[in-house]
Amino acid sequence: MNVAQVRLNGGETVHYDLVEDFSALDLGMESISFQAPVHVQLQVNNTSRAMLVKGTIHTELKATCGRCLESFIYPVELLYEDEWAFRALATEDLLETALLLDKDEIDIKDRIFEQIVLALPMKFICSAECHGLCPTCGVNRNLTPCNCEEGTVDPRLAALAKWQSND
Repeated sequence: MNVAQVRLNGGETVHYDLVEDFSALDLGMESISFQAPVHVQLQVNNTSRAMLVKGTIHTELKATCGRCLESFIYPVELLYEDEWAFRALATEDLLETALLLDKDEIDIKDRIFEQIVLALPMKFICSAECHGLCPTCGVNRNLTPCNCEEGTVDPRLAALAKWQSND
């Protein structure tokens, strides 16, 4: 994106509407893919000292539920706030916090990608009502009820069930 228009005029506000395709995320044990392009809407305000950026990020990810192991679509809707400054004009505090620019053409794809990754949950859950898999027979309890006993204790751990705590 080109910020020349907003950079040249102090107090200027410019709106940007960006759509970008991202590749799949590889998060070690699980892979997450983008099901829709990433749609970013930004408002850039020139404060003469820096450019304050506010906006939203929208996309959809295909993830695997951590309870039932079924794939599902995970909607991503984030608020985006940032501060951009030209390196030559940046104050000491801006050097530490702002995205430093050397030219008017900037690529914020990495910055957007970072925001999406930081907003992801540690484990994806398809819904709050997900019953997951039965630990005994392995059936998906959302699709088929099972008759397995919940209180069954592993015989190797049966002695621990008799142990009493002296609180």
